[in-house]
Amino acid sequence: MLLFGLGLCQVLFTALVYVSNHRLYAELAGMKAAGYLVVPNELVMPSLVQFMPAFCGALFFTLTIGAGLTLAAFFAAWVHKRLFPGSRVYPAVLVAAWLALLITCNLQGWNLPATIVFLLVPPAVFAAARTWMPPAQIGDGRVRAAHIIVVAIAAVAWIPCLQQDVFISIRDYILLSNPAGKQVNAFYYSYTLYPANMIQPLANQLIKPCRIKNAASPARYRQIAERLIAYDYLPIAEDAPCGITIRSENNRLQFAADKSVLLQTGLQNFLSDPGQTLKTVSVLADTNRFFRRAILYSLIAAFPLGLYILVHAGLCILLVFVRSAAGRGICAAVICLGLAAAVLIPLYAENFQSNKPSQIQTALHSESWHKQRDALKMLAAEDRGPGADNIGPELVKSPHVPVRYWLARALGNSKSANNRDLLKTLTADPSPNVVCMAYAGLGRLGGKQTVDFIKNRIQAIPHWYVQQYAYNAMRRLGWKQKRFDTRGNRLP
Repeated sequence: MLLFGLGLCQVLFTALVYVSNHRLYAELAGMKAAGYLVVPNELVMPSLVQFMPAFCGALFFTLTIGAGLTLAAFFAAWVHKRLFPGSRVYPAVLVAAWLALLITCNLQGWNLPATIVFLLVPPAVFAAARTWMPPAQIGDGRVRAAHIIVVAIAAVAWIPCLQQDVFISIRDYILLSNPAGKQVNAFYYSYTLYPANMIQPLANQLIKPCRIKNAASPARYRQIAERLIAYDYLPIAEDAPCGITIRSENNRLQFAADKSVLLQTGLQNFLSDPGQTLKTVSVLADTNRFFRRAILYSLIAAFPLGLYILVHAGLCILLVFVRSAAGRGICAAVICLGLAAAVLIPLYAENFQSNKPSQIQTALHSESWHKQRDALKMLAAEDRGPGADNIGPELVKSPHVPVRYWLARALGNSKSANNRDLLKTLTADPSPNVVCMAYAGLGRLGGKQTVDFIKNRIQAIPHWYVQQYAYNAMRRLGWKQKRFDTRGNRLP
C-alpha cells in the first residue's frame, strides 16, 4: 500500500516537474536571447526538456510530501477499518479534513500542482488501503507494540540531533563516508534544483525574467530596469515568456503575475527602495508557502517512517527462517532499532569544541578526518581561517570530502593571496559540494580578478548547483547583468 501511494505520487510529480522544467527552459531561452548570462547554462538547459531529470527530481516530492500523504491516508483507513468500521461520523470527519487541506493549500492563491496532488492521492490511497488491508491476525498486537516502541525510541534519540545543520551532519558523517552514500549525495545535488524551482518564491530564484510595459520614455525604462536588474529581475522582450509584468502609468507601477495584479506602488517609492518592493511582490506571488511547510514536516516525519516501513518489510522477507509471522515482525523491528542507533552514533560524536588555537591546530593535523572536519567547521562558524602554515595545502589533498568542504568554507574567512589561490584550486575539486564552497569563499574574499576568474568559467561548469554558487559569488563581488531595452538592445 505504501508503494502504491508512492508510485501514484511519482507519476503525478514527474508530470508536474516536467511541465515546470519546460516553463523554465522557455524563460531561460528568452533571457539568453536578450543577451543575459543565464543559470543554468547551455550545458544544463537541454536537460530541462528531457524526461529523466523530471523523473529523478520528482523523487524528492514523492519521498517527502508523497510519503506524508500516503501514510496519513493509510492510517486513516486503518483506523476506519479496525476501530470504527460502522461509524458514519468518522468518514464525515475525514472528508472535512480533506476539504480543509484543499482549501488551505490555496489560501495564498490558486496552486494547481498542490491541488492536483492533494485532490487525488489521499482518496486513492484510502480506497486502496480499505480494499487491500488484510484482516487482523494473532500476534498483530505484539508486532504493533514493537513498532510503537521502536519508532518512539528512535524519535526521542533523534531529538538532540535536530539542530539547524542536522542535514549537513548526516551528509558528512553518513552519506559521504561510504560509496553508496556518495552516490545518494551526488544524485541529490544533481537533481534537487529541478523540483526546487517549481516551488521556491521569486526572491529565492537566481534570475527572474520580467516585462516592463508602457514606460513613458527610454530614460524612464532605463531607470526602472536598472533597479530591477540590481535584484536579478531581468527585463526581456514583450513576446518572451515571463512571470512578472511591470506596468508604468502616471508615475505609478503595477506588478502583475499571470494577469493578476499583485501590487501597485508609486514610482518614486519603488526607485527609492526597490528591494522592499520586490520582497513584497515575491511574498504576494508565492502560492507555495503551505506546500513547502508540508514538505518540510514530511521530510522530518514521514520520510523516516516510510523508510522504516520499507526496511522492516525487507527484513521480514530475509527472516523467512523465523516461522512465526509475529516473531519475524518483532525481530525486524529490533534490527531496525539497531540500524537507527548505528546511524545516530556518528552524529552524537560531533562534539569538538575548543577556542584554544593550539588545540584547534592539533585537531587539524590529526590523523582523524572527523577531528579535522569538526575543527574546520568550528573555524568556519566563527569566521576564522585555518591559520597554521601549510595546513591549507595539506588538507586540500585530503581524500575525505567533508574535510575539503569545510576547508573551503574556512578559507573564505581570511583574506590572503594564498587562501584565494587555494580556493581557486578547489574549484577544480571532483566533489560538487567542495566546489560550491570554493566559489562561495571566493565571493567573500573579493577582488576584480576574482570576478573575471569566475566569469570566465561559469559557462563551462556542467553542474547546475555549482553554477548557482558561482553566480552568487559574482553578485556578491559587485558584478551585475547588463541592461537591455524593450527590443533586446544593450543600453549604455
